[in-house]
Amino acid sequence: MKTLSIMSDNIRYLRMQVPDLTQSKISDHLGVTRDAYAKYEMGKTTPPLDVLLGISRFFDVSTDLLLTTDLRKCKTQEAVPPQENLDT
Repeated sequence: MKTLSIMSDNIRYLRMQVPDLTQSKISDHLGVTRDAYAKYEMGKTTPPLDVLLGISRFFDVSTDLLLTTDLRKCKTQEAVPPQENLDT
């Protein structure tokens, strides 16, 4: 599996683990358009480093895990972002 594919699958998976968490809410938090964020989830584009770090912080998951590990198969991964991330 390629890094971009792993990352896109992971961020889509993480978002789907949180009820009512939308691409728009995440994109607003990250300061990018919803269309740009959607392209990250679809694996069409790679987020810039600052956005990748923002995604990592938003979901409280290391960039290493986002880029190298299929989180759907990882039983120990906490997939729910801290609630305070949703309020900003």
